[in-house]
Amino acid sequence: MSVNFELFISAAISIFVMADPFGNIPIFLGLTGGMSGAERRYVISKASAIATVILFVFALVGKPFMDLLSISLNSLRIAGGILLLLIAFDMLMGSETRTKRTDGSPDEDIDSIAVTPMATPLITGPGAMTVTMVYMNEAMGMDKLLVLAAILIAMLGSWLIVVNSDLLYSVFRKDGTRVLTKIMGIVLAAIATEMMLAGISGSFPALG
Repeated sequence: MSVNFELFISAAISIFVMADPFGNIPIFLGLTGGMSGAERRYVISKASAIATVILFVFALVGKPFMDLLSISLNSLRIAGGILLLLIAFDMLMGSETRTKRTDGSPDEDIDSIAVTPMATPLITGPGAMTVTMVYMNEAMGMDKLLVLAAILIAMLGSWLIVVNSDLLYSVFRKDGTRVLTKIMGIVLAAIATEMMLAGISGSFPALG
């Protein structure tokens, strides 16, 4: 039985890009400004674990939920592609709407920060949830395990970057993180375009 590694790689990259770890570094540092290194590691570790669980839930119950609402895979592909394209445009234009938050303070509850806004919506937002459902519904049989593995790999990669935020921010600074975010935005735009084209092609076979 062949294994769809292309699906695995595409899913892992898409989810990783949606998590936007480089863009989240300055936000994370601002939220945890009064914390020790150990407390920061605890926050991002808990946030990453919660984000992974959220994506797993969407991966496992997304299809029954879609069936209940009579939503086709092609419709989800098109809608997901549009959503991702808007987010990619937002990343490329440097809009601040993605990172609006209330200012954190040293005495703010650590666990609250880990859940909101770190786990959701910063790491796991609507885009990541949509991408997860799309790839899970495209996967057949054992390939669904590859999508779950892709979630783990993407979340692990995101965690590794943000947990080392102090070091990375000292290297890249604000301009560097912005450049990396824009590069990720270009990649996401390409993925979104492919997703929409696949949905349109599936809905209108005569156009293929």
